[in-house]
Amino acid sequence: MNTLISAIRNDKLVGKGTCSSIDECYGDAELLEIITKEGITSAEGAVKWARESELLWREEGTNQRWGEDDDIQLTSYREYKNDYDGT
Repeated sequence: MNTLISAIRNDKLVGKGTCSSIDECYGDAELLEIITKEGITSAEGAVKWARESELLWREEGTNQRWGEDDDIQLTSYREYKNDYDGT
């Protein structure tokens, strides 16, 4: 497996078993195509891209929520953002 894909798949926030959009929606070939187009060449850069992508995915989910402070979209976004360290 490509080292960039391996770094993403082993990440605690977006890797295998996290149920993130990266984990659930992208195959390895798709991920490699995307990060190659983005010009990402390091494992750290690949993980940063994946984490930022997941943050945006969850943030977009808040646009479909019913508006209560405890709805699942907002809760999911807040939990991920709390764990996300920006790297």
